[in-house]
Amino acid sequence: MKATAENNSTLIDELLAEQRTLTAVERFSQHHDRNGHSAKEKLYTALMPARSPNPGEQYAFQVDLDACSGCKACVAGCHSLNGLEENETWREVGLLVGVQASACPSSEPATDKLKLELQHVTTACHHCVDPGCLNGCPVKAYNKDPVTGIVRHLDDQCIGCQYCVMMCPYEVPKYSEKLGIVRKCDMCVGRLAVGEAPACVQSCPNAAIAITLVNQNQIRESFRGNGTPVSDPARFQTDQQRAGSETGAPNFLADSPNPKITLPTTRYLSKRALTGMVFAADHSAPRLENPHWPLVVMLVFTQAAVGMFLAALLVPTTPVLLLAGFALLNLGLMAAPLHLGQPLKAWRAFLGWRTSWLSREIIGFNQFAPLAAAATALAWLPFLTQKFPKLGELLLKLPAWLPPLEKLQLPLTLGAVVVGLGCVFASGMVYVATKRAIWSPRYSFGNFFGTTLLLGATFAAVTFAGLGKINFAQQFAVAALVIRTALFVWWRLELRAALKNSESPVHLNARAIRELLPRTTPARTALFVASIIFGLLAIANVGGLILIWAGAAALTTLLSEIIARYVFFAAGAGKRMPGGIAA
Repeated sequence: MKATAENNSTLIDELLAEQRTLTAVERFSQHHDRNGHSAKEKLYTALMPARSPNPGEQYAFQVDLDACSGCKACVAGCHSLNGLEENETWREVGLLVGVQASACPSSEPATDKLKLELQHVTTACHHCVDPGCLNGCPVKAYNKDPVTGIVRHLDDQCIGCQYCVMMCPYEVPKYSEKLGIVRKCDMCVGRLAVGEAPACVQSCPNAAIAITLVNQNQIRESFRGNGTPVSDPARFQTDQQRAGSETGAPNFLADSPNPKITLPTTRYLSKRALTGMVFAADHSAPRLENPHWPLVVMLVFTQAAVGMFLAALLVPTTPVLLLAGFALLNLGLMAAPLHLGQPLKAWRAFLGWRTSWLSREIIGFNQFAPLAAAATALAWLPFLTQKFPKLGELLLKLPAWLPPLEKLQLPLTLGAVVVGLGCVFASGMVYVATKRAIWSPRYSFGNFFGTTLLLGATFAAVTFAGLGKINFAQQFAVAALVIRTALFVWWRLELRAALKNSESPVHLNARAIRELLPRTTPARTALFVASIIFGLLAIANVGGLILIWAGAAALTTLLSEIIARYVFFAAGAGKRMPGGIAA
């Protein structure tokens, strides 16, 4: 079709003309290239150090708090350049709220002298001098560059165990369900290598973020030596401090995790120091964490297995105890890989044994399992030789210098118990190492060793009841009753004390249990009462049904411990960087 007049165009002509027209984005890009590139380049260059790090120095973020408006352009720039998933963020913006005295006439009421201060805070990975993520990783999927100091995550080595998320006080690593690994900020190392500013630096309209150089030894001295006290609630640099050398030791941020833990390098600067009470906007908001159900099952059943082997050591004539304990151990170990995003790479989990308690725990269970298997097999050897005579004939042909196999059963059981208790200790240290208050040695070891003793005694009572050994069953039922009562009373007292004391380091965790997990406490209480009743019935052997009563006590106790371990994770949040106002 042809146009009949110059001003009479067809739809096709209009569409072709529209395709030849630049979009708004393309026009802005051309304008930036023609007019603004050189000017912007000078601005970005000013936000970068003039030289590379010297030995003992490293790159670090520097944040001008006075310039941060909370617009989140840095978040958008980081998200776009790094191709993050929809809900994945490597940089976040929080809010600090401060109350300080204002310059008011003395004649005015005292309440009028208080002034509210609001301060937006942009945070990302602090590329710490002693990074918790690197120290905790069992497969060495982290690397701290010896030249730049940048802490990088090696995606191809990650097994998705998420332990680095627990080890980082700032919750920097982010787990991707889609990829099965964690990822984190690498300070746009590719851009730095060619002299370009990271995405967050370049996207900030107020130049609030810059890259600077810091001295690692000065940071160590500042946070772990005799420098700036880490307990100071308001650690803002003044304008005079900002004028110091570019390698000066930085202070850190108010209402944030203790910098002594990992030695963060980010410098937060401000001309107006908040000298009053300074808190994060979400300071008093309880929150929940990932419950990690595979870890719940793994911990409860492996600890029950150690308890069963301990009971078998006390009563060595009952191989059924060892078989039951070995079965519980296998149930727990089979649940562990379900926690991993990349389970086929789990064979490398021993690589971080020098620094990672998770590696040590895994190595420990790899020693416990064969010892438990050998002890169980030797305990059943007399029965097997009677059932299969040819097996007995084969054993007679063993070299004479070998000791009788039946004499090795008790030492192997003892070895399994020792290694098993070591595994329980390592399991506790996995969480103690995170430095979270709710996972302190008092709570982690108290819970884990308590579960070991309680479930060991409870399941032993059931086993002996099933074998018809009433006296042993009643004795272990009494032990379980005492341990169960002591643990429950301890837990209730600790919870009540934390709720009453707002200054307690676990106060928010206790509030999370009461407000966000309201059904767990009544459920644990009801199960405790039921297990006590069933335990007493088993001890008295009411109606000659000790097996039923002991089994019911074991079931209610197991369910209670599963809930307890679920709460251990779900309400296990620690201190983190300031967030936004809680809903």
